[in-house]
Amino acid sequence: MSKADCVLRWFLALFFLAFLLTYALVSHAASVPMPDAEALLKRSDAFRNGWPAYVVNVKITNYEAGRSDEEHLYEVSQKGTDKTYVDFMSPREKGRHLLMLGDDMWVYLPDTSRPVRITPLERLTGDASNGDVARTNYAVDYSPTFLRNEKVGAVDCNVLELTAKRKGATYQRIVYWLRTEDARPVRAEFYLTSGKHIKSATFDEYQPYGGKTLLHKLTLYDEIRHDSRSVLEYSEATQRNLPDKLFYQGRADRF
Repeated sequence: MSKADCVLRWFLALFFLAFLLTYALVSHAASVPMPDAEALLKRSDAFRNGWPAYVVNVKITNYEAGRSDEEHLYEVSQKGTDKTYVDFMSPREKGRHLLMLGDDMWVYLPDTSRPVRITPLERLTGDASNGDVARTNYAVDYSPTFLRNEKVGAVDCNVLELTAKRKGATYQRIVYWLRTEDARPVRAEFYLTSGKHIKSATFDEYQPYGGKTLLHKLTLYDEIRHDSRSVLEYSEATQRNLPDKLFYQGRADRF
């Protein structure tokens, strides 16, 4: 056998071995089931919404160029996935209320006789929009698709793409990193209908409340003004039997 024939046979053997290895890897990848994106999203919502009806206090601190300004305090009452009532607790905002019913949202001001219709994307304070506080059930507002597995620091995550499926959704699209271990939210990127990346979030701390582990600290980063961020701190989350009259779309003083 000539030297050329030996080289050719050796090359063909290596090529065949590489083909077998590639086929085995592809077959294994195909046999591994894709994560259930909808199930993951529902599990992640449980870290932000502990009970079918509950009350939680939210403190928002805004930062510009590293310096904090006045804190804003809110008491958020949520019933089911389509009713939220927000009571403004800061002295300068006392008397204001926000109401969400399904896809509709209004703010009640003490010096007006009628509620003012608003949108979830409008700014509540700093980098926090109305929807960031009042709309926290992503499984209701978005259709999820599994994108990939990825590490955030040392944390293994499933990455989902969420696409708005109802008009009341705050953002058109969200890229959402959930911890592989338990679907706990780790970070998020928020996009407008135009495709612009408007805001990012890190889910910084969790704490036990009433036998559940719930979000305690969230930071929102402005992707337009990069020196701006808002820190949302959640406390005293409590399961409650909330009366329907709390969510009545009448004058705020009827509550």
